[in-house]
Order: sequence, then structure tokens, then C-alpha cells
Amino acid sequence: MSTTDLELDMNPDVNPDSPLHLASLSHTTVPVRDRYKAAQFYVAVLGGEVHHESHPDRVKEGKARALQVGLRLSSGLEFDLFEQNYGQPKWDQSHPHHAFNVAPGTMDKWAAHLKKWGVPFAGPMTREGSGNAEIYFNDPDGNHLELYCVGYSGVENLPKGPFDKQSVVHQTPWPAPELQADASRLLDASLERMRARKRRKNNG
Repeated sequence: MSTTDLELDMNPDVNPDSPLHLASLSHTTVPVRDRYKAAQFYVAVLGGEVHHESHPDRVKEGKARALQVGLRLSSGLEFDLFEQNYGQPKWDQSHPHHAFNVAPGTMDKWAAHLKKWGVPFAGPMTREGSGNAEIYFNDPDGNHLELYCVGYSGVENLPKGPFDKQSVVHQTPWPAPELQADASRLLDASLERMRARKRRKNNG
């Protein structure tokens, strides 16, 4: 075995021909029409925790082009929701989409959770030769999202994709009126925790 083969076997995530390598993903940005309304979805439905928010005068002062709310969806995964009225993918396109790993044994719970929150979705399903389970859905702004599960028990019994993309389009505003109070409460609690952490940091 050559040195290069040995290096590839030891760490297949690293290009041995490159002198520099990235450490990790810092953040990803998502276009939304209303940053706080979008944050409600990511907090209530995906369990995100608000990490930071733009000062409302930041654009007016010329310090930024758009306002944002940043959330942590898991350790090391930061989603920044930037306000802009364009850039959301069309309903019938496959890419880009953001896929999140979920633990084996939780996929059916996620499906029930999405149903509870009135989120249209497709799945659990699989793809020919994949051996893994997937759930597809959109956020209220039309950004395409996926839950991906390695090790789903009974994957061979799942329907196989592709799926009808129209089936995951929000046909009515989210959240439904009967869910608004809970969605607002969860976002407000996350915002207050973030602001409290910021106050403690600023006060030393």
C-alpha cells in the first residue's frame, strides 16, 4: 500500500494533496421574509435555540444589508435567518436543500411532531439503494429541508422516492391560529435566554 493509500484510509475526509484544510462549518444562511416569524418555526418545530439577533438599526446605519436571527439547531450547526424577499427555492426544485441527521428510533416521533405542528411532509420514505430513511418538508418561506436517519428499523418496508414536491408546500399560513400561542411562547423563551446570556456576558 502506498503512502497516499494509507493516508486516505486513515482519514478519508482530508485531501492529502492540499496544504490547508477547513476546520468545520461556521454557519449557513437562509433567506426568509420575516426573521422572527421564521425563527418561530425553527425553534418550535426543529428545537433550535436563538443564538443572536441583529440590532434593528443595523441596516439603517449601513452596517449590514439585511437583518437576521441566528439559531443553533444542534452543536456546531448554526442557521442564520436573513430577511430578504427573494432567493427562496421554487417549490418544484430539489436543490438546494438542508438535510439534518436524526437518531435511529426517532423518525416516527419526528413525523408525529411535524403533524402536530401542522407542517406538510413526505415520509418516512427511502430511496432505491439508500438503506436509510428520509422525511422531506419545507419551512414556511419555502426553503427545502430533510430529516435523514441512518439505521432506521424496517427501512425495507418504506415507500421509495421520489415524492410529489407539491405535497410539502404550505397551503396556509404557518402556524395555524390554534398553534400561534405555543409557537410565540417557545420563541419568546428562547429569545429571553439568548438576551440573558448576552447581558451576563456584557456585565462581565
